[in-house]
Amino acid sequence: MSSSEASPQKGASSANKITHLGEFRLKRKLGAGGMGDVYLAEQESLDRKVAIKTLKKKFANDPKFVERFYREAKAMAKLDHPNVVRCYAVGEDHGFHYVAIEYIDGKSMQDWMDELKQLSIGDATLIILACLDALSHAHESKLIHRDIKPDNILVTSKGVVKVADLGLAKAVDEDNSMTQSGTGLGTPLYMPPEQARNAKHVDHRTDIYALGGTFYNFLTGKFPFSGDTALELIMAKESGKFESVRKLNPEVPEKLDLLIEKMMAKNPDHRFKNCAEIMSLLEDMELESPSLSFIDGEAASGAPRVRRKGKSKVSSAAAPKRSSGHEVSSAKDAERSTSKNKKEVVEQRVWFIQHQNAAGKTIVSKMTVAQIKQGVKAGVINTTAKVKRTAEGQFIGLAQCPEFDSVMQVRTIKDKADARATNMQDKINEISRDYDRRNRRRFFKNLAEGTWGWITLIIYLGVIAGICYLGYLFIPELWRWIAVKLNLS
Repeated sequence: MSSSEASPQKGASSANKITHLGEFRLKRKLGAGGMGDVYLAEQESLDRKVAIKTLKKKFANDPKFVERFYREAKAMAKLDHPNVVRCYAVGEDHGFHYVAIEYIDGKSMQDWMDELKQLSIGDATLIILACLDALSHAHESKLIHRDIKPDNILVTSKGVVKVADLGLAKAVDEDNSMTQSGTGLGTPLYMPPEQARNAKHVDHRTDIYALGGTFYNFLTGKFPFSGDTALELIMAKESGKFESVRKLNPEVPEKLDLLIEKMMAKNPDHRFKNCAEIMSLLEDMELESPSLSFIDGEAASGAPRVRRKGKSKVSSAAAPKRSSGHEVSSAKDAERSTSKNKKEVVEQRVWFIQHQNAAGKTIVSKMTVAQIKQGVKAGVINTTAKVKRTAEGQFIGLAQCPEFDSVMQVRTIKDKADARATNMQDKINEISRDYDRRNRRRFFKNLAEGTWGWITLIIYLGVIAGICYLGYLFIPELWRWIAVKLNLS
């Protein structure tokens, strides 16, 4: 498609179509969104592809909205994060207000969900972690998305996750309503109930709720709430009840199920305080895949990957000149023998060590290097223990001595891992307690509602019985009175 075929027109009567907006040459139309049309363009000064979003006429005719649009676009341009679609420029040309953003050569997660129907736990977790990282960065800059959904989560051809429309979603939402076109108050399928009640007074926790709903959709292929109309959907959300992820997908671990439920708590105060808290929990679960499985392996080669250390190789040019096989072998044997003897001598050296015994009392003992290492590995000797070579010397920390450096590094890593596991268990216990509290509240609420229903039924049946009894007593008398009045036999 030529640029003239894809460019916006100034009006229906205009004969010529626009091929440039500022320094951006329009190439073809990509689609239309809540804000307006979207075009693929080329930034001529930097020779790079960009996406151009133009404002609809109903927005462009509102000076207050245009001012806010520019303000939000400038705020978005300040975001610099690998998982956020970048904003390059905002301006006005030929009567069109536009914003130039990073062009993503891939598809949205909604496109992928239409194709895949459901994601693996590893893929879904990897995408959500990237979104949490992006949203955390945005929230620190006082930007709230307010329209998180699979449509606004893009994946490049190399498997990099990008959150789109950060900042712009807020500008467009403020003057829209549920009955207008566009994103309005957000997408009803994912937005929290408080956003439907008052979209102008929400905070970053609205993004947490919507991302929880998106996570739910990724893992189950379904939506937590349903309704034939937006109003029915919002009313369903007000109940706060939905089928658990684990019920629809038994492969989902219970702690992940609890995490999603807390992200989607009806009351914002019952959700996580921030995205960093959720990221910490998810990373501790270690459920994410190293890369997205639905992206082709070769295409995904540009995605960030963990580089593992390998053995270094010595080139033939840098290698030492070879001697005869016998000489080389003898030299190596001698080197190994010397190294072994030195190590044995070091291991048998006696040190004075200041440490705590089993009763918690600080004592000074004499131990060999080998004994101290074994004690540190077994956890008998604490990492705060101090040593000295001679009785007159000064105690120093174990980590300061080369003899104990390696064993202390291993012990430190182990202590951190143990602390991390304990912290993880504490967080899981916290989610479980919160889950139990809400279940108890739900039980008593249902019990109260059920008891009141029975009481109402009993009263209703009593009233009917009373009416029947009064009829039984007075209808014969009433009939006799009517018969006398009408002279009936």
